[in-house]
Amino acid sequence: MMRQRARQVMDRDVICAMLDMMDTIHVGIHDEPAPYVVPLNFGYEMGGELVFYFHCAKEGYKLCLLEANPHVCVTASAFISYAGGSVKGHMHDYRSVIARGVAQPIDPQAEPEAFWHGLECLLRHNGRDIEDRHASAVRHIQLWKIVCRMEDVTAKAEITPRTPEEVPFAPAKPDGVPIDESHILDARR
Repeated sequence: MMRQRARQVMDRDVICAMLDMMDTIHVGIHDEPAPYVVPLNFGYEMGGELVFYFHCAKEGYKLCLLEANPHVCVTASAFISYAGGSVKGHMHDYRSVIARGVAQPIDPQAEPEAFWHGLECLLRHNGRDIEDRHASAVRHIQLWKIVCRMEDVTAKAEITPRTPEEVPFAPAKPDGVPIDESHILDARR
């Protein structure tokens, strides 16, 4: 359970807007004696579940770990410091999305539509032309998806956005601007 519920983001459109501003996920994979955390570029889609897509080489340490235990934790975040200023009295702001899920490879031979769909999500999120997808991708990469149930997704922010339009970080104001936390107080009621 989240300690500061006023900072929680529950609206799916706001969560998507937060993910849209992020370019890297960190995937925590089970390893001994400590988790193995890998930064990856990604694509995603939000439906009944939150699904992340990532690509990698066809062999490597993370693949060995994922094959042994596909349960992962995904974190995406963005942070801004308002040095010399503030926004609504805050010296910084952040956006974060944390999700637990299960990673699974997408076999291009058995699931060609799912493979190309996942690759298109990845390309689109990374600002690449979807026409960049080409047959050599099937030979050179392995595409994975991480499926996260919505009850396993937690999103939050220092200054909680209520709409997708409020997700981009606000410009800093000079110190001394009064704190406006009325939306936080409303959320607590």
